[in-house]
Amino acid sequence: MQTRGEGRSTRIAATAATILLLAICPVGAQEVVGPDVLYTNMGSITHYGQVGSIHGYALGSHTCNIGNQNLLWTNNGTPGLAMNAYRLHDNRLDQIGMSWVKHACCAAAGNGCGLSCNGAGGNVLGAGCRDVYSSGWNGGQSRLGPRSGINGFTGAFSSISGGSGNAIFRRLQIDAGDLSAANFPGALYFGEGVYVATDDAQSGNAMNNASHKRLTVSPGLDLNEQGAMAVDRPAIYAWRDHGNGIGVPDESVEIVEVDVPNEGRFVCASRVGDNGDGTWRYAYAVFNLNSHRAGGSLTVPTGGGVTITNVGFNDVTYHSGEIYDNTDWNHQIGDKSITWSSPEAHAQNPNSNAIRWGTMYTFWFDADSAPQPGDVSLGLFIPDGPNAVTFPAPGPTPLCSTPNFRTGVAGVSFNDRGFDGFIDARRESTNGVDVTLGLDTFTFEFTTPIENADGTPLDASAFSIEDTAGTAPNIQSVTVAPGGQAVTITLDEHIALQQWTTFGVTGRSQCAKELFDETLKVGYLPADVNNDGNVNPLDLLRFKQYVNNLIEPEVGVAGDYVDADRSGSLNPLDLLAYKQLINGISPPATMPWAGQSLP
Repeated sequence: MQTRGEGRSTRIAATAATILLLAICPVGAQEVVGPDVLYTNMGSITHYGQVGSIHGYALGSHTCNIGNQNLLWTNNGTPGLAMNAYRLHDNRLDQIGMSWVKHACCAAAGNGCGLSCNGAGGNVLGAGCRDVYSSGWNGGQSRLGPRSGINGFTGAFSSISGGSGNAIFRRLQIDAGDLSAANFPGALYFGEGVYVATDDAQSGNAMNNASHKRLTVSPGLDLNEQGAMAVDRPAIYAWRDHGNGIGVPDESVEIVEVDVPNEGRFVCASRVGDNGDGTWRYAYAVFNLNSHRAGGSLTVPTGGGVTITNVGFNDVTYHSGEIYDNTDWNHQIGDKSITWSSPEAHAQNPNSNAIRWGTMYTFWFDADSAPQPGDVSLGLFIPDGPNAVTFPAPGPTPLCSTPNFRTGVAGVSFNDRGFDGFIDARRESTNGVDVTLGLDTFTFEFTTPIENADGTPLDASAFSIEDTAGTAPNIQSVTVAPGGQAVTITLDEHIALQQWTTFGVTGRSQCAKELFDETLKVGYLPADVNNDGNVNPLDLLRFKQYVNNLIEPEVGVAGDYVDADRSGSLNPLDLLAYKQLINGISPPATMPWAGQSLP
């Protein structure tokens, strides 16, 4: 993946500026090694009329060879010019029209490229030379061939068959509704030409083959040129260059060039706008400059808990018997992403609708979450190497997080503990009749509500239990609070002395739908106040610090650690109880605790 200008030969970026300079001060030196075709201007636009609601057009072409070698110019062959039309409206750029490919005839070698023309013409366009075709010539139906007959990356051409038809046959076709000021008030329009040339492609000079110009629409739907040609700049750049009005850039539009390894190039753009009602509009455009592998899917990460609405898609219609299918792409909203994809995979239908060379598709949706940086995946239609390429573009910020334990035994947090789990450090307790050792009831809370792994409401089946170095108690009951965020588990026995009891939870987040498969250890080691799994003099020091409020626990409250007599409050009797406990004289003490540890 490359942004514009990064990892790209600087001579291409410099070429357009060089042409402008050389037009004023021509010199003999060529800037590019090999033949290099460049679409430098339209010069004229022909409106052929309409059939039904569809109007037919053709664009003129001023074509330069800015390389230092002659460019092949083959009758009914290379180079070929594909003509496109675009509309910029409501902060989105859509392709609204396309033509077949105008094949070459014969080249006239003229000046006008700002370089020294070597005078070669006919079956080549000489180095430094310009050839001019009128729009009337480019609209000749017998020289318009299908896009499917050209490999946009290798520059291979198939032969074309002549033919004629009605006023719109094979020409740049645009529906009248797409040009209507009533339908699209204030819209801006752009025309684009995309060249494919055999030897230009083989020389590695095909990355500058698309140029565009702003157009205006007359009441009779004639198209007129406006302003200067944006040379070596596909029309997708108009989204940013004119997004806030004529010539006023929209800096919120992000554009990157994305190269397929050992293949062609896509140009991808994105924009996020605040709708002002708690939602944001996310829009993406993908222009295929010359990749034969084509685009077959687009996946935007959305994150858990994000609500997606108003999903949209725009492609451009193939016509005049072109073999490619026009069925709209499908979209699928998943738990953490939205994906648009071709109706059929290449293996099912090689002619299924895909983002093929010289076309741009647009995708959009609304989300109830503000944007964050991310990576969008562009799936490749024809399998031959990597299945996808990615490009940086904003997506919605997840509205829910991965579940985690938040609170547990006696309100003590289980997050970020120095030891594995919580240790009940308090003395044995008794109700005067029955001696109880440690706890038998635990409340777990999670950072986000969870459900069973199969999506059903959380219940006892999500929990398991085992003991370390002992016999595990059984789960007697599981009570799930409404919403599935807090769970109380009661065991049929108390946790054994000096042993861990391990609780297992397998479920998934209700919001993010992420699998939550975690374990939590709870141990019973009276007198281990600092919760390190051992009883030693440091525990007495920590006990005194807690009782005298000299320090605060990192998590929980002091009583979670030093309410030694389990009275529910901290008082001097806790220190006496703790000393009795650690010395093994606290009834009904079973053993002295100094030096004891958990396994």
